[in-house]
Amino acid sequence: MELGEFLKRRAVSFLMIQAGITLSVGIICCIKPPPHGLSHYAFFMPFVYAFFCILPSFVVYSSKELSVRQMAVRKVIQFFLTEFVTLLISYLIGTLDSAFLCVSIAAAVAVIYVAVNLLDYLLLKSDADMMTTAIQKRSSTNGIM
Repeated sequence: MELGEFLKRRAVSFLMIQAGITLSVGIICCIKPPPHGLSHYAFFMPFVYAFFCILPSFVVYSSKELSVRQMAVRKVIQFFLTEFVTLLISYLIGTLDSAFLCVSIAAAVAVIYVAVNLLDYLLLKSDADMMTTAIQKRSSTNGIM
């Protein structure tokens, strides 16, 4: 995969992750409301989380085609790095003040990770299906097939 295409897909992933984080924060805050005096800087946190969650995705980048096994290993490493980064950021900003929040954040990361990867897969599959259809149409009009 070309680096430009990879970076474009990471930008789309950033937006999906940011939306998922915002939704997760809203749900978690409905279950356990935050303390009073929440800083206005807290509204920037989904962007901070999303940025740092994109960084582990560079583990899966390769200029050559990867086998299914190689990609699976890289995806597992990416998942654990994403969990680690998210929990580290949460710890550094003082969010992890209870076991409930720690488990909630870890579960939210897992759900968002699966959702983003599923959406990414569906987008790639859609692109591949459109290319296949275009090739089939082109080959049938040229009498090849």
